[in-house]
This record gives sequence, C-alpha cells and structure tokens, in this order.
Amino acid sequence: MMDINEVVSNLEKNYILKLLKQGKRIDGRGLFEYRDVKIKTGFIPKAEGSADVFLGDTRVMCGVKYDIGTPFSDNPDKGVCTVMSEYLPIASPMFEPGRPDEVAIQLARVVDRGIRHTNCIDYKKLCIKEGEYVYILFVDCYMMDYFGNLTDASAIAAIAALLNTNLPGAKLNEEGVPEWDGTYSPLTIYEIPLSISFGKVGNVIFVDPNLSEEMVLDGSIAFAVDEKKQVTSIQKYGNATWSVEEILDTSKKAIEIADELRAKLNLRQHVPQPK
Repeated sequence: MMDINEVVSNLEKNYILKLLKQGKRIDGRGLFEYRDVKIKTGFIPKAEGSADVFLGDTRVMCGVKYDIGTPFSDNPDKGVCTVMSEYLPIASPMFEPGRPDEVAIQLARVVDRGIRHTNCIDYKKLCIKEGEYVYILFVDCYMMDYFGNLTDASAIAAIAALLNTNLPGAKLNEEGVPEWDGTYSPLTIYEIPLSISFGKVGNVIFVDPNLSEEMVLDGSIAFAVDEKKQVTSIQKYGNATWSVEEILDTSKKAIEIADELRAKLNLRQHVPQPK
C-alpha cells in the first residue's frame, strides 16, 4: 500500500491543518460530527449474509460464508468466526493488487477483536457435535471505495452482514455426519459492537477522519464500543502520543457517538426471518 502522505500537496496539507486548528473541517463538519451511513443487506444471493455500507463516500462490502469443521481444542463446544479484509485496487490508486498486506491484516484483526471481545455471537449455538463438528463463519470485508476511515466502515459492514446471516440448520445422519435439516435460522447476536475512530493533529482531536484528513494525521485511535457502554478494545495508529486524559475523554465521546449511531442505524432491522 502506498504511503498516504506521499499523495497530498503541501498547500492542501497546510489548508487542512489551518482549518482543524480553527475547529473546522474541510468537508464542513464539526469536529465530532460523523458522516452519514447507508446500509444495504442481503444483496449477495450466494452468501449466507451480506452488507454494502457507505460511510460518506467510503464503501465497504461484506459477505458471510460458512463451513463445517472441527472446533479448537480449548473450545470444543463453540463455533468459530474469522474476519478477513482485502484492499481492492479499484478502491484507490494507493492500493496494489496481490495478497493482503500487513495493513489489511491489521484491519481484519481490529474488526475481529471488536466482534470477539463483546461476546457478540453465541458461539455455543454454532456447535453441532461437541469436539467434532461446528460451524466456521468467514466474514470477508472488501474495500470498494476509499475516502477515509475504513476501520469504522468495515466494523459496521461486518456486524450488519452477521445480523443478516441465515445459516442452514444441521443434524447428524445415521453415520454421525452433519447434513442439512431443511431449515434456516439467523445467528443469535447478543451485542452490536461499533468502532468509533478519532484522528489527531497536534492537540486537535476529531471523529471519523475523511481521506484528506487522514493524509495529514499525526495518528488516530479506534474504540470498539458495545451496547453496555463499554469500550472492549482500542487500536492506536500512527505516531501521535495520547495522554491518559485524552484517551479517557475520547473514549467517553466514542460511547456517546456509538449510542447515537446505533439508534440511528437500527441494525437489527436487517435480521432475516427464519425459513
């Protein structure tokens, strides 16, 4: 992935910095104003669940597929969920074709932690036979258009796709092998985690950096927040230093923004009906 700081002119950089120091932003938002989010689900027929998410002009598509395999030895009665992300070259001239690099791998891990650490999924309901057969969920996020803040957009796409997932039921046949039982059921989702990211330039902190702002950031920080108003994971990017007071204040702001966003999006409306 190309260094984002190589593609912005000094003139534009100085203009953005000047605005931020005045408490203004290049797209007219306030410092803690989130861009509009649009979601479409269930649009990939061959996926068990899918979501197409726009965060402003940033676009992430996510699909959920499944396999049946063996559980981890330390969790013999629990299914597995794994997240993957891919930066498609069509999303930005800064993205290069090939295998996922360390940036894509890091993004997948951040989204995965947001899901895992909130106990979002009932993994025990993904168990078919303890120690032998469980559902393995693959949550694949594809960056389609890059205009800043892929972390939050990917986190929204992942949870929306999981909420939209309809899994075929399974039973053991006479040979003890899983087979379809003729039913479909949505996943049991206990929590709706969201990621709220903040950028920092000098001593100015602001939410949901767009692409132009990401080009001049000293650093950023992303908070995964659950419905219980708990911060369940934190990811820091870049070289900016954050004081304890800044992290505490920003985490409180993340909880506030996440509550507002969750209410606005009403993500559970995308849960399919059992078949």
